[in-house]
Amino acid sequence: MKHFFARYHSLEKQIFSSLVLALLIVFSAFWWFLQSAMHTITEDYLLTRLSHDADNIERNLTYESGEWSLNLDGISGIYSSLYSGHYFVVVTPKKRFYSPSLDKYPLYAKRLDVQSFSLDIEAKKTVHYEAPGPIEELVLIYRVELKKQGQPIQIYVAEDLSLIQNMIIKFDVFFSVLTLLTLISLYFLLRWLLQRTFWQLRPLESTLRDFQLGHKINLTPESYPLEVRSLIEGLNLALAQSSLQFEKSRQLNGNLSHSLKTPLNLIFQLIDSPELKDCPKLKAQLKTQSNAILNLIERELKMDRIASHQSIIAIPFISLWQDLQPTFEQLYRDKNIQFITDISECDLLNMEKEDAFELLGNLIDNACKWCDGQVYIYFKDNLLIIEDNGIGATKIQLKHLEERGYRTDESKPGHGIGLSIVKGIVAAYQATLSFSGSQHGGLKVIVHFSGR
Repeated sequence: MKHFFARYHSLEKQIFSSLVLALLIVFSAFWWFLQSAMHTITEDYLLTRLSHDADNIERNLTYESGEWSLNLDGISGIYSSLYSGHYFVVVTPKKRFYSPSLDKYPLYAKRLDVQSFSLDIEAKKTVHYEAPGPIEELVLIYRVELKKQGQPIQIYVAEDLSLIQNMIIKFDVFFSVLTLLTLISLYFLLRWLLQRTFWQLRPLESTLRDFQLGHKINLTPESYPLEVRSLIEGLNLALAQSSLQFEKSRQLNGNLSHSLKTPLNLIFQLIDSPELKDCPKLKAQLKTQSNAILNLIERELKMDRIASHQSIIAIPFISLWQDLQPTFEQLYRDKNIQFITDISECDLLNMEKEDAFELLGNLIDNACKWCDGQVYIYFKDNLLIIEDNGIGATKIQLKHLEERGYRTDESKPGHGIGLSIVKGIVAAYQATLSFSGSQHGGLKVIVHFSGR
């Protein structure tokens, strides 16, 4: 059983499979019990009737003047109709009597155990079995072995079983159809009940997704079924501990970055000191490396802020663009860029506002740098597309942009500027980022946000 359930990774499937298996076992046992009960009841009823008929035949069997005779008038008329399904045979030491319905068909007779009779004591033994009939597939034969007038007598009484078998077949068909309909109904009922039960855990999935985005959450055990409340309480403790460790890590990272700025500012002052006036090459190298360190610090501070414990409220995308548009028009006024947008007023972006500005700012700034006068911005149904009509990127550059963990120097212009920040934001919000060539000639950037 353990290996049977090991194939299922879904708790719902395991419970459902167990219930279906249990129902099959119960219905199978119930069917077997009914079959056994029906066979026993019908057989007992037939044997009781055959026993009465055998007693009646015995009463009408007489021994006179050394010969046995049978009074057919005293026996039920059903034995007089040919192949009526009711038959009897009486075997005496010297003579056999056949019912008119049998037409002397030799019913199968088991061998008589002579030793089972006492010669001094009147004895009577009965046995029953099934055997082929004259026209029927099976008849139930009731045999009585007795002694009358000191002579061994055998009386065989038989009845057709076809009616009983047809009744049992009809019952089997009815029970099978009823069982099938019941199992189908229970299948859908159990499926609905299980889905309804597990649906109560859906808020937990949504809450944990918020935690992945960096939101502070608090799970209320009373809002969930009693069976999982202990699990929710343990999860609350684990989330609280994780949040505490994450907050400490962020604080230490921020403290380190800020503490590095002080000696870095001192280095900048030393670079401009008179002592390095005669070493322009050394001065340039120090300045370049110091700026690189400063850029790294600024980037880490930005990454540390991305999707931190902020309250996210859906923002109209058009308002974000309206705030950014004047800035880019001012920055690139020499290029006289034409911004072509397809933005619906009702489309919302589920991001923290500063993260949204950081993401859009980097992507649009990159498009502006490389465009040939036109930038295309499209947003609808959580799909953001930014294109330009510049020179585009080569296949090798596109391949590098798609690589996981690929980073570029933010101080250099080009399609990779701010890419590490963009990838960090996209990952934090569980979105997908892809690059391709634009039909307008430049680079096409697609950001697909997961719907929530």
